[in-house]
Amino acid sequence: MSPVPENLLLLHTGEEVLWTRTLELVDASPDLADHLDITERVMDLIDVLRKTYTSTDDERTISHLGLRVFNLFATAWKLTATGYYQPAAALLRDIIETSNLVHYFKIDRSQVARWYNADARTLKRDFSPAAVRKALDDHTGKGRSKREEIYKKFSTLAGHPTAAGFALLRPKGMDAHMGPFSDVTALRAVLEEMGMLAVQSGFAFCVYLDTTTPLGSGTAKRFLVGAMDFSGKYLGRVYSHAERQDVERLFGTP
Repeated sequence: MSPVPENLLLLHTGEEVLWTRTLELVDASPDLADHLDITERVMDLIDVLRKTYTSTDDERTISHLGLRVFNLFATAWKLTATGYYQPAAALLRDIIETSNLVHYFKIDRSQVARWYNADARTLKRDFSPAAVRKALDDHTGKGRSKREEIYKKFSTLAGHPTAAGFALLRPKGMDAHMGPFSDVTALRAVLEEMGMLAVQSGFAFCVYLDTTTPLGSGTAKRFLVGAMDFSGKYLGRVYSHAERQDVERLFGTP
């Protein structure tokens, strides 16, 4: 007899059933497959960064933040596929926060060591999610972006206990459900957000790839082509033929 309580074993059995159901839903919905495709491309990019971007303390710090994001995407997908939509969405907020931080480090490389060695007070003052968003907006010089709005959305729906978050506990047309459940509306909502965040995260990490090597160049091209395709379909940003040719010229054939 297993030392694991029977109810937990039964819960896992139910999760496996939901996993199979999710794969069927993705197979029948090309848009869901597109969101997973761009997510996998970003995870692959981060995996390459892990193998190649480790020469200095700063590089290792950024690579370790990449490991964090890789694991967040992997776990968010597993939770989504097994019917835990709200916990999955909570992880997406972490991806936003970490990707913004990595983007900030590209703008000001001196901040990597400051962040790594910062005490609690400095972390709160200079590297909180709000402080990093402000630094990014100041760098852009176009006023406040949508970063705060997006972060607050995930905080409200999943990151913090709120009444609005109950929406992710309800199968369509039903009351709140304890435990995992299959619902294509919730599945689509989470995967759509995951795909959009994957593009953002991918751009944050892609700039650190060594594109002078075939591995780095091919990985960058695979992500950028996928991001352009995804943006044209789902983000309202259609890339021109000239822009696509620039990617071909810069990164060659993978």
